[in-house]
Amino acid sequence: MKTIKHFSFAIVLALTTILSSCSSSDGDGGGGGFDGPATGSFVKAKAAGSNFLAEGSLTTGALNSGNLVLQGTTMTGKSVQIQLYAIDGTLETGVYNANATNNNDTHVASLTYIDVNTSTFTVTAYNSLNCENATGTIEVTYAGADKIEGTFSFVGKEVKEDESCNGGTKTVTNGSFRLEL
Repeated sequence: MKTIKHFSFAIVLALTTILSSCSSSDGDGGGGGFDGPATGSFVKAKAAGSNFLAEGSLTTGALNSGNLVLQGTTMTGKSVQIQLYAIDGTLETGVYNANATNNNDTHVASLTYIDVNTSTFTVTAYNSLNCENATGTIEVTYAGADKIEGTFSFVGKEVKEDESCNGGTKTVTNGSFRLEL
């Protein structure tokens, strides 16, 4: 059990380190419907009532064949992951469901809030896709060759080590993001 927790934490750290070497270009900070830093990649939200902001090298991601993966991590062990997979290979502006009942869309989306206890290295993950009664929405407000921007919100259910969803919930609101390409 401890091995899984340590392994999960190591994966989060490795992903952050590997993807932070991705290049970015200066954008104009434009796009509507979100609030965040004027330039650079970031993930911002109100998570469980507390402000969350990851920017610069603490925000990593990639866009490939219409598939967006973005993660923002703080130095206090909190992380927000945004995943949006385009079945038809194109990512366009629009609103995408990130729910367990999402089975009719041309896109599959998932939102995750991860809380790592930095003293014990225990990991608690709350996801919008894997559990019933979890909800989530991603709105892509700008999709260009230079950057992807948008907003998100979700109620994530705790996913236990045995993959059951009988834990608590976390509400993430006022989310916004930018991935500079």
